[in-house]
Amino acid sequence: MKTMRHVVASSSLLVLALAAAGCANGEPASEKAAETSDVIAYEADYPVYDSLDQVVEKADVIVKGTVVDSSVRQLVPETSTDTDPLANPQAGLSEEEAADEDPVVITVSRVKVSEVLSGDVKPGDIVEVSQLGGERGKVTYKEKHTTALAANGTQYVLMLAAHGPTAPYDLLNPEQALYTAGGSGKVEPVGDAGFKNAGTVRNLKERATRIK
Repeated sequence: MKTMRHVVASSSLLVLALAAAGCANGEPASEKAAETSDVIAYEADYPVYDSLDQVVEKADVIVKGTVVDSSVRQLVPETSTDTDPLANPQAGLSEEEAADEDPVVITVSRVKVSEVLSGDVKPGDIVEVSQLGGERGKVTYKEKHTTALAANGTQYVLMLAAHGPTAPYDLLNPEQALYTAGGSGKVEPVGDAGFKNAGTVRNLKERATRIK
C-alpha cells in the first residue's frame, strides 16, 4: 500500500513523502518502505511566481556558474510538541529518532560563480545550493519538479534564497528559478514551468539592476 508522511523541512517548505510499503510484523511504515522500495517520491509545496520579474525581485542572489561537486545530506525535521500519537506520529521520539523515521534528504551542490547578476557574491566564489532529494543508502529520494544540478560543465543561472551565513542557498522555485546559459549567453529554463522570456544573461542582469 502507499504510505504518506508529512515532513517539515523548514518553516516555508512542507514535504510529503510517498513510498510503496508493506506493513507487517508491526514494523514502522517508513522503515519497511526503505526495505521494499528503491524510490521514495517527495511532493513539496514551493512558492509559485506569476512572472520572471517576481522571481528576480525576490531572489537574494542571482548567479551564473558551474557545479564543482555535490554531496547528499539529511535534514533533521522539525518535530511537533503534540503528545497525542494520533495527531503526531512522532510523539515521544527524540530529534534523532524522528530523523530516522522521516528523513528529509537533500543534495547540496557547490557552484563556482562565473558571473554575478545580483546579490552579495563575487565571481570565483563557491556557493552551496541545496535541492530536495538524492540517494541515501539503497533508496533514491525524488521530487518531481526538481532537476538535479549536474557537474558536467553546464553553465547554470540560479535565482537563490539565502538562509543565513552557514546555511546553503536554495532555489526560490525548482523550475522557475533554474536556467541554463548557452554559449551565446541565451538563458533557457530547465523545467517546463520556467519562464521563457529571460533573454540573454546580459538582459537578465539589466532586468535585475532595474528591479532591484
